[in-house]
Amino acid sequence: MAASAPTPAGPQDLPERTDVKGVQAAYHDWEAASYDDKFGISWDPHVTDYAADRFRRGLGDRPVPGRVLELGAGTGFFAVNLVKAGLLDGDLVCSDLSPGMLEVCARNAAANDVAITTQVADAEDLPFPDGSFDVVVGHAVLHHLPVPGLAIREAFRVLRPGGVLLVAGEPTYWGERVTTIVKRATWRAFRAVTAVPALEHLRRVDGPADDVDAALAALEHEVDLHTFHPDEVERMASVAGFTDVTVATEELVANWWGWGIRTVEGSMRADAVGTRWAMTAFRGYRALTRLDEAVLAHVVPRGLFYNLVLSARRPTAPPD
Repeated sequence: MAASAPTPAGPQDLPERTDVKGVQAAYHDWEAASYDDKFGISWDPHVTDYAADRFRRGLGDRPVPGRVLELGAGTGFFAVNLVKAGLLDGDLVCSDLSPGMLEVCARNAAANDVAITTQVADAEDLPFPDGSFDVVVGHAVLHHLPVPGLAIREAFRVLRPGGVLLVAGEPTYWGERVTTIVKRATWRAFRAVTAVPALEHLRRVDGPADDVDAALAALEHEVDLHTFHPDEVERMASVAGFTDVTVATEELVANWWGWGIRTVEGSMRADAVGTRWAMTAFRGYRALTRLDEAVLAHVVPRGLFYNLVLSARRPTAPPD
């Protein structure tokens, strides 16, 4: 079990902005308790299906046996749901730089009857022996790392020959820029609509609990370090030594819908978001995902889609 992270006594105890990994750990320790609610993470079948779809996009339909390492596991959303979906079958080690995230991860795994081991670990310098895993997975982890290529090299090192790597949920360069426009437009529209006196009660009015809370919340703008072009991620994996490297992209209009919904939820009073809202949001996302996959993926350049999914294999023998 991961050790609890100390709570800063005041803003002066927070890491310096130049301490990139200290900032990452501090922010994610603070965010751990609310992370699942913020990003709509649950353990319902539709969320398990979402994680399974990311796996199938990279590695296909067949379950992958063997010992598994998750990089940047956070609260356990990806790997725990993949175990629930029957796609991973082996000992699971969930690693993260944030002890707070791993505490929530352990609770989530236990609540879902999934056995895991947690390990505080830097994805760029993993504390595991060479060739100790059959599968390495990650979701939305590379864009938080100072040097993502180092994490891909470390994944190669800790994989056994023939082992596979799957990383999903990484933002593309152009996808992120378009989505930023969507989020800003949605926020402005929400503020304009709720400026009407009859609708002002829908606005969220709660703020940071104290100066430490405010300082930690402000770190949100410090922790997203990268966006990616799909071909550069392919090169990073190939340079690390992987073969069968594939980078797929996904979520165009579905992503605009998702971030628009999330922006409204972040601006709205919590008690105004009910089950009907959540189901409408989910059904809209699913419908637009089908549009993305059936139509837009065939006519829109892959770099405009928001998320990328990297899959690769460590060769069974060194190259000649």
